[in-house]
Amino acid sequence: MYHLRSSPPLEPLLAVVERMERSGLVVALGGSGLLAAFGLADTVGDWDLTTDAPLDRVTAGLDGETFTHKGSDELHADQKLMLAGGSIEVIVGFAFHAPAGVVHIPTRVSGRWNGIPIGGPEAWAVAYHLLGRREKSEALWRDLAHRGADREAVALLLREPLPPELANRLLGLPTSSDT
Repeated sequence: MYHLRSSPPLEPLLAVVERMERSGLVVALGGSGLLAAFGLADTVGDWDLTTDAPLDRVTAGLDGETFTHKGSDELHADQKLMLAGGSIEVIVGFAFHAPAGVVHIPTRVSGRWNGIPIGGPEAWAVAYHLLGRREKSEALWRDLAHRGADREAVALLLREPLPPELANRLLGLPTSSDT
């Protein structure tokens, strides 16, 4: 296991993931947790989970959990549920407002880390770029250039109204079968 210098406790995250998966929901760890899972960060501020499930199914799957709801804003075209005192954020319908329209970031599980499903680095390289978090985005782009991208993940992202520089960057990645 990659050593984390700092992070919220894993136990509440594991409990939320278990409850959601038991309800038939697909969830995936993203954000700094994903970076840590890939060995690209040693500090996690909070745990971000994404899901493409509808909000009502997510809230039903969290039955018994206390959460705070936050809707979309000028940048985010998704909904967020904050749990465990803000240390866990469930992002429902992960999406951003972009110049050409709403860019949906699909939830795809690329593996597991410490028992937690982790999202795709391709999705989070794009998401961090759209968030203006260049350092984190670049760390993922470098990692993808080295290990290769998942061809299906790239195809899904290219269906979105991405800014041209992001689409070109995705198109320029080697795929995992090429590396």
